[in-house]
Amino acid sequence: MKRNLFSLLLAALIVPHTMAALDMGVSYAVYATPDKPYVEINIEIAAGSLHFVNVDSSHVQAAVEVLMLIKKGDQVVNYEKYTLNSPALEYPRALLDVKRFAIPNGEYELEISCQDLNDASSTDHYSTHLTVRVELALHLSEPQLLRTFRADNSDGPFNKNGYYLEPLPFNFYDRFATLLAFYTEIYHSDITLAGQEAYTVRYLIEQEKGNGIKTLISAGSKRRKPAQMDAVLVQMDISKLESGNYSLTVEIRDAANQVLQTRSLTFQRSNPFLQIDENAITEEMLANQFVQSLQAEDLRFALRAIGPLLTNEESATLQNVLVSDDLKQKRYFVFRYFVRQDPNNPEQAYLQHMEIARAADAKFKSGFRFGFETDRGRTYMRFGRPDDLIHVEDDPAAPPYEIWVYYNFPKTKQRNVKFLFYNPSLAGEDFILLHSNARGEINNPRWERVLYARNAGEEYDGDNYGDATRMKPNVARNARTYFEDF
Repeated sequence: MKRNLFSLLLAALIVPHTMAALDMGVSYAVYATPDKPYVEINIEIAAGSLHFVNVDSSHVQAAVEVLMLIKKGDQVVNYEKYTLNSPALEYPRALLDVKRFAIPNGEYELEISCQDLNDASSTDHYSTHLTVRVELALHLSEPQLLRTFRADNSDGPFNKNGYYLEPLPFNFYDRFATLLAFYTEIYHSDITLAGQEAYTVRYLIEQEKGNGIKTLISAGSKRRKPAQMDAVLVQMDISKLESGNYSLTVEIRDAANQVLQTRSLTFQRSNPFLQIDENAITEEMLANQFVQSLQAEDLRFALRAIGPLLTNEESATLQNVLVSDDLKQKRYFVFRYFVRQDPNNPEQAYLQHMEIARAADAKFKSGFRFGFETDRGRTYMRFGRPDDLIHVEDDPAAPPYEIWVYYNFPKTKQRNVKFLFYNPSLAGEDFILLHSNARGEINNPRWERVLYARNAGEEYDGDNYGDATRMKPNVARNARTYFEDF
């Protein structure tokens, strides 16, 4: 990583396009073909540091001149000078590029300079020592952090071994990132580990605490078979990593668990909402969040769509917020709720929840409230779409009713969870939850008597009317059969 990108991004969000100089991130790795080694160099130039010019009324474009030099002492052994142009864009975006240079084993200096062609005073420079050494023995390449990857067999500058690999040259994961991915290549394990059936690639993330102290956060491993070349692509969950500095280490271990080779790199993680103190959510913070664009009607809908998922104590607070005219208070409540659901991307959590809420509102609409505030709507919001459903309107002894079935119910880790809703008033679609076998939900042992109360007469099952919970079997009385066997 070249410098602290978090501060740069924050400044770019607040005051776009006022950077005094380009900001370039660089990552590189030494790979090999069967014939010779080569160095792959990835560069990214931050959007906030580029000077974009208008190409028409709705598009902008940036252009940077790039010079890459590979030197051995004072001698330039390879170089490329070119112009890196962005496409015509609706919004400014970072420039990303990759170059590959075939060079023999040896010690070199890598120098990269760039200049904004739309601002002569805006430049940046990078230099580092470069070791190229791939022998006919076990070799682990530098791990490359990735922003994203996907299976792709087409030709392209970022395509390799059947994948599109988009690099992350700044080694910085922002709060929207939930996965860390890296790519590395291993050469000649078939020579060094001849006779072994398999070896292990182990990878671990450690938090840098300062003064050389590290704390292990997560680790994983893959078993590999010895081969001339092996491409390794790994992703790790970083959604719960707090903001800070980390190291990624990749190891090759033999069958005896001895470390044969290791590579490490450092990266930064920004996750400001992971363990946020709710008292620290300020107006300034909210001013830069998605809730700022929500108006009174949007906030009212969002707050009521949150209601079905709250505890009793939180529901009381919500009612006070709903009757208030203070939009700041409403925005705070909405943001606080969704940052709890997804600290990495509360806006995405909000959008997904609103999509479900609108679907529930349309499907279970009631004349008196939103569809998601009905019993069926609340169940839909809390547990999702049922795996199966039966709707009955032709039972002459009962009002219309529905039975929802969830084959697997993660909420309580039960199987075959069922909910029975009925419409005793016959008014509209406002079905009421009468009974469920889900733990923590309404459980009414007399549900069958309630469902058939109007027309059942004395047809209860048993000798004691007060204690009876079931109805006697009847040709048209199928609710018990449906609930138990469906």
